[in-house]
Amino acid sequence: MMTREALRLLDLPWDLVLEILSRVPATSLGRLSFTCKRWNALFKDHEFIKKHSDKAAKQCMVLMSGNSRKVYSMNVNLDGIHNNFVDPQTLLNLKEFHSPKQFKIYNIFHCDGLLLCITWDIRLVVWNPCTGQIRWIPFCGRYKDHTEFALGYENNKSCQTYKILRSSWDFYAAQPQDVDCGIYDFESHSWNDLNDVFPKNCRRLLSKAVSLKGNIYWVANKDDEEDLLLSFDFSTEKFTCLSISFSSVDGDFVPTTLSAVREERLAVLYSSYSHPTKIEIWMTTHDKIDQARLVSWSKFLSLELDENNPQIDLSTDITFFIDEEKKAAVLCDVEYFNQRYTDMVYIVGEDNRFMKIPVGANSSGPVIYNYVPSLVQIQQGGVMTRERKRKNRH
Repeated sequence: MMTREALRLLDLPWDLVLEILSRVPATSLGRLSFTCKRWNALFKDHEFIKKHSDKAAKQCMVLMSGNSRKVYSMNVNLDGIHNNFVDPQTLLNLKEFHSPKQFKIYNIFHCDGLLLCITWDIRLVVWNPCTGQIRWIPFCGRYKDHTEFALGYENNKSCQTYKILRSSWDFYAAQPQDVDCGIYDFESHSWNDLNDVFPKNCRRLLSKAVSLKGNIYWVANKDDEEDLLLSFDFSTEKFTCLSISFSSVDGDFVPTTLSAVREERLAVLYSSYSHPTKIEIWMTTHDKIDQARLVSWSKFLSLELDENNPQIDLSTDITFFIDEEKKAAVLCDVEYFNQRYTDMVYIVGEDNRFMKIPVGANSSGPVIYNYVPSLVQIQQGGVMTRERKRKNRH
């Protein structure tokens, strides 16, 4: 049934309706798609989706998942980090994030409003929570001890082509750099192996992967001596090694994990081996990292956990996001607390401001995602595009 507001909009010139709707947040448009057939078709139109992505305000939503088979949306009052008298329990609000009943989520990778989910029964599914669209992805048969999946896209086309990168390696192999890779193409609906593309001098992947502008990034180790930023470009299907060293970082600092900042820049979290533990967060200085060979960084935040702050030992599975305006960061990790392993959220700010909040029972490691809802359509595959047919003939 049409709402009164919708009927008023339909009385306006269509160009003006398009301009108004292109500025409405994605979550609101998702609800409006049932208003009429014309709007439902509009919200699936690639040109309108691109216009909406350029003009609508970005809605950042923090999601958290663990081993509870559930995903939660998390609201954090970062103003509380500036007041030592705020009850920590008032800073955090977890609400169950409703996922389709046909799959139980074990792990998530976020890209461009889409969630690549690994289920508890070891299946892959891509899901857009804003539109409700899903697509099941067939598993390929090539695996080693450890396998990770990352979602990205070719960013040199007006219509983005989504792909999935598979990275597999053996933890105890004689050659640690022996990473086996493959790509799933949404258009051809098939997996293809990538042979000898992983950098030979890259010994280990040190962090979880993150997506930024369609490319994938990790913290990695070069020849067991130098830490670097490793990227994968889905357009060229090649890896690139970028600098991640800072002259002002002490020798006992190690890069632990990465985070995307407002889908524009990258941030890296450093932690120290020394006691008391020290944390530094650095951020890229511009939003053209996908076009750079040399990346420049600036320090965002530093923190020392002295006798006035609880001691924490950060794991390599830690995840985080930052709020530039509040000059604060939210970290998520697992900690041995009250004689059991507990999912913890740490809220840190300037001047050694620190709070930690237990949020769940024993887990192999909670993960937080700075999710941005979008109207992006999931390519369903099965029909070869005209361009791909032309390439195959040649």
